[in-house]
Amino acid sequence: MNLYSQGGWAEVTFEAVARDSGTGKSSLYRRWEDRQSLLRRALEARWLNVDQIDNGSLKADLRELADLIFVSRTGEHASLQTWFAIDAKRYPEIEAVTAPYIEQTIKQGRAIVRRAVNRGEVPSSFKPGLLMDLIVGAVNNHVLTTPVHLQAAMMKKAPEYLDELVDVVLKGAYAHSQ
Repeated sequence: MNLYSQGGWAEVTFEAVARDSGTGKSSLYRRWEDRQSLLRRALEARWLNVDQIDNGSLKADLRELADLIFVSRTGEHASLQTWFAIDAKRYPEIEAVTAPYIEQTIKQGRAIVRRAVNRGEVPSSFKPGLLMDLIVGAVNNHVLTTPVHLQAAMMKKAPEYLDELVDVVLKGAYAHSQ
């Protein structure tokens, strides 16, 4: 993940992974047949674990999701999503690795809303995809469009922003469902 975030697919070679991890190249080849398998497993193990979000309430789950997205866009691997988007267009093997992962992550996000419906917490008219778009899209937009000179303030105010975002989205969703 470190190598990919530094320069995309071109940086992720078995030589570089071995050097970065202090592992022998032959050990890597015994465990993963190719770079794509290694990347797929790294994504599953270390990136956007949306399937682990289940706090028993939609508001808490959406807040955790918003935080997860915020951290993914501002943390040490913030450039991963940008590199994935670029490399998926340049390298068919990256599209083959990232497309199923992204699809699964989207399903996991929608499952958050479906669990809330099943708990009777929200009406079945709540649209899982729309709620995910509103939360994930707003966080992505907020992070990506904040000017460099305001980023420190954005980081400091993130908890309040994410709380307010989830509240506004839920109020709108409740109003829309009536």
